Amino acid sequence: MVDSSGRLADNVGIKYFINGEIKPVQGMEYLEIKTENIVYEVIRIIDGIPLFFEDHYCRLKNSLKLLGYELALSAADIVSGIKKLVNANFLKNCNVKIIVYAEASVQNLIMYVSSSYYPDEDEYKKGIRVSLFEFERQNPNIKLIDRNYKERINLLLQKNDVFEVLLVNKEGKITEGSKSNVFFVRKGKVYTAPSEYVLKGVTRKYVIEACRREGIEVIEAFIDAGCFEDIEGVFISGTSIKVLPISQIDNYCFESGTNPVVVAVHRRFDKLVEEYLAEHK
Repeated sequence: MVDSSGRLADNVGIKYFINGEIKPVQGMEYLEIKTENIVYEVIRIIDGIPLFFEDHYCRLKNSLKLLGYELALSAADIVSGIKKLVNANFLKNCNVKIIVYAEASVQNLIMYVSSSYYPDEDEYKKGIRVSLFEFERQNPNIKLIDRNYKERINLLLQKNDVFEVLLVNKEGKITEGSKSNVFFVRKGKVYTAPSEYVLKGVTRKYVIEACRREGIEVIEAFIDAGCFEDIEGVFISGTSIKVLPISQIDNYCFESGTNPVVVAVHRRFDKLVEEYLAEHK
């Protein structure tokens, strides 16, 4: 991420990529980005393959377009840069953050190995704890770096000792996670907030596809905060976490890790990942 000083704070690699060049991270702490219009993507690299790259590229283009810019870099340019970056860091499995911003009419591209957390098998079985947070993002369909938002969320995660927070709008409806999309199971059907109110996550897209292949109906409709009496399971989705069950939302508990719908979606999503990797070897 970019911190309040405009510096890149989540790099964990030994080399980074900037405008076509691979550079050592020594001195990277002095690289400042002063503009507020910074769009980004985080791509998971598995066995050297950027997972669902085409979707990330399209969303990067769309984020810039919504800000009034056109992406000057081709998909081939970015893929080539990712491969150089991953090889320079002697890695095959990691997360790569792509940052695009314009300063003085020049469009800049920075990529680096970003810190990531991959849940263990126990977390997938038992689920994770989350809490609710009343907050509305101004531009939910733009993957835009918001320094103050990130800092507020991190403080809340630490204060509540939870894995994630779910955002609640002024009408009391749950929209999405701070860095994930959220899904609810009710009577064997999967509910998620309408697309126009959330960041349309790449993983979210494939979760919906996983549901379709499993014959599970997906309904884009809000779930009211605190109205969980008939909810049978809950899970979040994201680049690093894939399909991760939720065991508790504040004081409400769920047996999501063993819910048959959640389990089926998780397994089918993993198969979609395997199919993609096989096609792109």
